[in-house]
Amino acid sequence: MNTQPILYRSISFFEQTFPEIPADSVDIPNLRYAKFYNKSEGRLDKGMLFKTKEELMEEVQDHSIWHARREYYVTESSKTKWKVLCKHSTEEQWCRWELRGYDVPYQKAWYSLKMAHEIVYGTWEISVQKLPKYLGAIQKYNPGTIVEWKHKSFQQSTGKYVMGYVFWAFKPCIDGFQFCRNIISVDDTHLYTKYKYKLLIATAMDGNQQVLPLAFAVVDEETYPSWKWFLQQLSRHVIRGRRGMCLIFYRHGGLMKAVHEGPDFVSPHGVHRYCLRHVCSNFNSSIKNVVLKDLYWQAGSEYQLRKFNRIMEEIKKQDVKAFAYLDQINKEKWTASHDGRWRCGILTTNMLECINGVLKGARRLPMFISWQQKAVEHTVTKYSHAQQSASVVTRRQNRHGMNTHVVKIANRECSCGKWN
Repeated sequence: MNTQPILYRSISFFEQTFPEIPADSVDIPNLRYAKFYNKSEGRLDKGMLFKTKEELMEEVQDHSIWHARREYYVTESSKTKWKVLCKHSTEEQWCRWELRGYDVPYQKAWYSLKMAHEIVYGTWEISVQKLPKYLGAIQKYNPGTIVEWKHKSFQQSTGKYVMGYVFWAFKPCIDGFQFCRNIISVDDTHLYTKYKYKLLIATAMDGNQQVLPLAFAVVDEETYPSWKWFLQQLSRHVIRGRRGMCLIFYRHGGLMKAVHEGPDFVSPHGVHRYCLRHVCSNFNSSIKNVVLKDLYWQAGSEYQLRKFNRIMEEIKKQDVKAFAYLDQINKEKWTASHDGRWRCGILTTNMLECINGVLKGARRLPMFISWQQKAVEHTVTKYSHAQQSASVVTRRQNRHGMNTHVVKIANRECSCGKWN
């Protein structure tokens, strides 16, 4: 019998979601209960809020007299705590009714949440230290996966590099890109850690409107050097000389400069276009007129030149400054009517929003999640591919376990007898 690893089913990218973890608030009310005390209803529920301790004492007294009809006595009282028990509760006949109020300061709650994150998921510093080995393992067992590093400096005292940027692109995504449209959308998203790191993402779309994540990069800042480095790695490892590419992005100063310096997204090799949604948001920030913003969107998404001109004339009638603001932007960059059929109907970077949705909760976690598993799971010691059988050593639990059993996969049997 040969020792063989067990291969598990690969998980779809969009199945790898994480629950959203609130970072700025620890007040998570349970929607099944009322949040504030109502004297007419006379209900005291877990999670209710009171402005002061005096208000809490008054409402509990009201509840005791008019609704609960029971006496109570105070067992604990301080500036932040107040606990009462039923007066008729004894050791022989214990009454389960009790009430305890505790005011958690925001700072204490924030640090408690931070400590809980670190206990469950590990710290950011430790995750960064483990990241090279993790990405190296991905390259080893998924040949063709690209990983590129750029370090800030080398510390002589510790003998370690200080991470600046890291880029990676999975081999299946690189191969799948050849079956997608000649359109790439790039954007960034925040990583909610104590460090101001950003996650840069590049995505593509096939002819069936399916989104394909192409490449990722973690950078310390969203600047011209970081965007330039990301686009260089994208061109080198993913695009690989493919011509006729169209890059859709939002108008960020550093990104625009990096795009103009890259050969793949400027004439004659390719083009670049602006995200219409971001341009509309910038327009509304300057003009502050929702009606004009809607007209602007209609103008940008209109494919017929005649209708585009009619909408622009309407904008000019309502506000000359708004018309001048739009007229100074190259129409090829933001309108569908002047695009020249490069966009293939994709006007925004919304294809990235589904990627952000997948990563929504994960953005608050360290880069490499350190799952600590206290119990030792069953261990496969031998596996026979020909006989479809495996030798398994059970985990130790108290004084039991560490027994060897034979699993026959074809017959769906195990010598332990529990699963027959």
